[in-house]
Amino acid sequence: MEELNRPKEIKQLKFGTSGLRDEVKFMTDKECYINTLGFISFLKEKGEVAKGDKIAFGGDRRGSTPRIMAAVSKAIEEAGCGGVFCGLVPSPTLAFYSITQGIPSIMVTGSHIPEDRNGIKFTKKSGEVLKSDELDILRNVASERSAECAKKPGETFFNEKGMFTEEKKLPAPDREEAAVNNYVKRYSDVFSKDTFQGRKIALYQHSAVGRDILKRILEELGAEVIPVAKSEKFVPVDTEKVSHQTRTLLKETAVKYKPFAIVSTDGDSDRPLLADETGEFLTGDKLGALVALYLKPDFAAIPISANSAAKKVLTERKVKVEQTKIGSPYVVKAMMVELNRNSEAKVVSWESNGGFLLGSDWTINGKVMKALPTRDAALPLIVSILSALEKKKKMSEFIAASLPARYTYADVIDYKTKNCENYTAEMGKTIIKMFSPEDKSIDQVDFGKSELKVFHAGGNSINANTEEKKETLKIKERLDRYFTKERGFSNIVSINWIDGIRITFETGDVSHLRPSGNAPEFRNYGEAATGARAEEIVAKRFEIIPEMIENISKSIS
Repeated sequence: MEELNRPKEIKQLKFGTSGLRDEVKFMTDKECYINTLGFISFLKEKGEVAKGDKIAFGGDRRGSTPRIMAAVSKAIEEAGCGGVFCGLVPSPTLAFYSITQGIPSIMVTGSHIPEDRNGIKFTKKSGEVLKSDELDILRNVASERSAECAKKPGETFFNEKGMFTEEKKLPAPDREEAAVNNYVKRYSDVFSKDTFQGRKIALYQHSAVGRDILKRILEELGAEVIPVAKSEKFVPVDTEKVSHQTRTLLKETAVKYKPFAIVSTDGDSDRPLLADETGEFLTGDKLGALVALYLKPDFAAIPISANSAAKKVLTERKVKVEQTKIGSPYVVKAMMVELNRNSEAKVVSWESNGGFLLGSDWTINGKVMKALPTRDAALPLIVSILSALEKKKKMSEFIAASLPARYTYADVIDYKTKNCENYTAEMGKTIIKMFSPEDKSIDQVDFGKSELKVFHAGGNSINANTEEKKETLKIKERLDRYFTKERGFSNIVSINWIDGIRITFETGDVSHLRPSGNAPEFRNYGEAATGARAEEIVAKRFEIIPEMIENISKSIS
């Protein structure tokens, strides 16, 4: 526990894009305990739980997860509630179990980020915690923190380093089997036992908490599953930023086993990874579009970072598409708003990492699949492979025939990147602010040849007034200094500010800049007509972002 030998002052956990995340060294027993107590106080305040009610909890395979789960368990106990321990299970498995039981849940996971970090994700019995809930949760956390800090040494469970004075042991995971069976049944009840009969599907297992569960689901649907690269050491697989090492492994797996498809998930198994029979990875935003094409929803919420092909193919089929900020709370909120407008609507959403959210109950093969409005990896993998089989095409052929040829790529810079040593999360926010309008209601501006159009929140399009025109043209001029012709960029024709800065160029290329919501990273998404060009766009971050950082540092000094 050497990393926890820190000064008496404890860093307070903060919400990221979805849930609490931080370095393990800051996730002390005391801090995890206080935040869990605050969440439960919030639930009591909202009438979601009362003393004696049950709260489910579980976690992923990270080394720090059992210790954090013990702190969560103790907080549930001290709050007067009963802990329902579901063991090491995928986030959607825990969420689906808690939803069917009508109880809240708490998942300990850092998702796709490295093992030196971890997180806690709270779910109400009514669904995911929304951004609108965070202030109330933090207010309750602050109250619990004050109460805990007022305790005398003999009254508290913690030492001056924020760790338990006596080791807290986890209870037996007595509901793990029930939670897993409930999740598996969700798919085996709807899809037939011969869905994948005679097909080989390679499964990159690594350290994913759902590796054995996904294998079981695919086998129950008739597939011959080939497990690959199982690891007892945690592997941070990011389905939105797939590493060169992972891409190489997918290609090698395709050559060695000649499968119909290759599948995997991230650490907590709520984000899917799909590759075709050649080992070519399909980005999550396109994967989500394939699932939506199969389900035929009335409404789809997708983040602004999603490939434009996803929006194009759905709008052509008369699906109402709404683009949101990045993160599951935003797409969940959009689904809720749509259901409030029309309770009979069939609604879905997904993220660029591929995590698919089913906002309505769905009839598939004459059977009802219950809604699961949180990220899920199993459904998109099953449906995309099934769709290719129904079309009697290879996976690669089906993808090419179903979606326009638009490609995305994503990567990051951080303080470890050359010439970015001064980068901080705060600096990321400063970069965005430097290229954003003062009026926060402006979502987008289009620079036409004869007129400049402004899109406000809600999609209203108007010709820009004098001040808007003056300000947005200045922003364009500032961006032009970085995205130059010498660096391969054409004229800027549109800028979108829904989440970060999404810049569209005359050639159709897109460069989207955004600071991460849960890590000290600055993300760059590229979109283009070819995969190679999308990678080229993102590679320019090594020139553009250091230059921005240098200019900001000079202006501050």
